This record gives sequence, C-alpha cells and structure tokens, in this order.
Amino acid sequence: MKKQLVQSIILLGSMLLTTTIIFAGRHTPPGGGGGAPIDGGLSLLIGAGASYGIKKLYKKKEKNTDIK
Repeated sequence: MKKQLVQSIILLGSMLLTTTIIFAGRHTPPGGGGGAPIDGGLSLLIGAGASYGIKKLYKKKEKNTDIK
C-alpha cells in the first residue's frame, strides 16, 4: 500500500513538472522588441561624473599648493 502511494506521488509530480516545463516556453514579442533608450540619462551621468572628477582634482591641487 505504501509503495503504491509513493509511486503515485512520484508519477503525479513528474506529470505536473513536465507540463509546467512544456508550457513555460520562451515568449518573444512580435517585431523583435527594441531596447530602452539610454541616450539622455547616460549623457547626464557621464557629464556629472566628469564634473565631479574635475572638482576633486581642483580641490587636490588647491590642497597641495597650500602646503608649500
């Protein structure tokens, strides 16, 4: 009786797992779907990083000239 119950549970589990894998196929949208535009935000980040770096270099240069 116990052996039959275990076999039934294994069979049911494998059937459920198989159907889940079959129906979880990869869905691609029609037309290929383009990527998100990153032009404006990326330009702002690069500009902010460059200005922050220049500010740090300026402060470091100022600090070194004050010591002499």
